[in-house]
Amino acid sequence: MHPRFSQTLFFSPYLLVLALAFISPAGAQAWKSAQAPGFVVRWAQNADTQHLSEVFRVLQKAHRDLQTAGYSLPPQVRVVIHPSLASYTASTRLPWFVLAAANRSTHQIDTQRLRILLERGTLEGTLRHELFHLAQPAGWPRWKAEGMALRFAGEEPTARPLEPITEAELERLLAAPPDRETLRRAMATAYRWTSRLQR
Repeated sequence: MHPRFSQTLFFSPYLLVLALAFISPAGAQAWKSAQAPGFVVRWAQNADTQHLSEVFRVLQKAHRDLQTAGYSLPPQVRVVIHPSLASYTASTRLPWFVLAAANRSTHQIDTQRLRILLERGTLEGTLRHELFHLAQPAGWPRWKAEGMALRFAGEEPTARPLEPITEAELERLLAAPPDRETLRRAMATAYRWTSRLQR
C-alpha cells in the first residue's frame, strides 16, 4: 500500500490525520486513519466515520480503567476496522464468528465492520476485551486471559459452560473453536474458572 496523499483536519475532539492508500490497483477501498493520544484507528468504509468519536471514547476510557487496575498498554495501539468480512478473515485467518482479535506482537486490534459490532451491541465490550489482551501479563494460559478479558469488558456469558473438561482441552477449543456455539461455551467456561481468582 502506498499513500496517495495526506491531509490534516480537526474532528472534534480528536485530531485526524487522513492517509488514503489503495489496497490494490483494481480496489475501490481507500484506507483512512485517525489519531488520538495512544491510539491510531484505520478504516476504509465511509459509514464507519460517524462512529469514530464513540470508538475513541471507549478506547481512552478503557485505557484509564486498565491503568487503574494496574495494567499497562503499549505506547501506541493501532485499531484496524476492516471494510468487509473478506478483508478481516484474510488478515486475521479467523472464522466469521470471531468479531475481533488482538495481536500482542504488533500492538494491533483487528475488528469487523463497526456496523456489525453495533448491531450486536458489542462495540464497547469488544474493544475493551481486545485492549485487555494487549495489556495482560505475558505467560497467562489462554483460559485465564479470555476469562479476565470478559470480566474487564463487562461481558457475562450466557452460554452453558463445558463440563467436564480438562485445561488442555479448553485451551485447544479457545485457540481453534470449530463453531460459534463451541466458542461461546468455551468462553463461558473460562469466565467461570476465573471466578476462583476473584475470591
